Amino acid sequence: MKSFHKSIFFTKAPLGGFYRYKDVFQIYPADLEGMPNSKLQRHFPNIIEYLTFPEEKLSFSFSDDDDDDEYMAGLRSLTATTITKQEKILNLLSTFTNNQFFRQANPEGMWGMPILSDEPGVDADSWESKWCWEMYFFPGLPDQLKIQEFKNQTIAPISTIKYPDYYYEYPHLDSDRTKEIAFPSIIDELLETYFSLEPTLQKSVDSAISYTVSAIELSNRRKTLSLLSSFTSLETMVNIEYDGVKVENCEVCGQPRFSVSKKFREYLLKYIGSSDANKKKFNSFYSLRSKLVHTGRQLQTESLFAEVEKETEYSELVTRIEILQLGKLGIVNWLYYRYLNTNQAK
Repeated sequence: MKSFHKSIFFTKAPLGGFYRYKDVFQIYPADLEGMPNSKLQRHFPNIIEYLTFPEEKLSFSFSDDDDDDEYMAGLRSLTATTITKQEKILNLLSTFTNNQFFRQANPEGMWGMPILSDEPGVDADSWESKWCWEMYFFPGLPDQLKIQEFKNQTIAPISTIKYPDYYYEYPHLDSDRTKEIAFPSIIDELLETYFSLEPTLQKSVDSAISYTVSAIELSNRRKTLSLLSSFTSLETMVNIEYDGVKVENCEVCGQPRFSVSKKFREYLLKYIGSSDANKKKFNSFYSLRSKLVHTGRQLQTESLFAEVEKETEYSELVTRIEILQLGKLGIVNWLYYRYLNTNQAK
């Protein structure tokens, strides 16, 4: 029997509307009674409603003794099942759009300074740090998260921007917290194709998506690792593309016709664009990837207070954004071309 669930997730810019994908899930800005708000917030609370099915049920235990308590075993199973489904959907949205979609995920807690007023003034001098849970909670919240169906929406849908301009001309990347999130015009097609993938293939694509999400999460804290995560996402898609392709050697030189670097370049030429400028750029990107992987080199702007020229700082920023977008487009275009080929064949 299918079950409806409702949870809170966050974005770093206002959602600005609702989006529903069939009867799988819908998202919209949080509109809960009594919910806390702050004009200083950098994480915007939103609602995700989604379905789970019996075949998605997961079992989870911390030790062999955990399953002795049937109630707790059921609670752990529910938690594992719902969080896994949430993360799948949020990872898809982070990959298919130009914004990060995430849930609070630090169970350890942290020292923090509660901001008791949006305009603290001198009163802030009397504040002190508290041990905090990373949790969005208020009295009455649990009851408001119980649902039996998706909520009927009266607000406007999230706006869309034409593909592929969305990825090339509007790489928002959470750079402006006042600008509402928009979606690519092909978001429905991407989700439809993803959810129709055979399970083994979907799992492989999930790996590429996971690396892209890691690239997003690390982009401002660990710039080199973020870059490597984007490269790994691309290489995962390259492996999917060439899975089962027999490697033949050149009759003249005896070298493999499809080396790792050539497969990388050919994949990008096919799914990103085959212009001469792209060929040169993709070669330079693979050269950068090799230097980072094989020499232990880091970006010059890796450290927070790196002393580098403005030109170098700007150049590395552009490179990081380009490769992050390539990692996304390596997945997006693969799915979209698959969608077009499937529908042309009908």
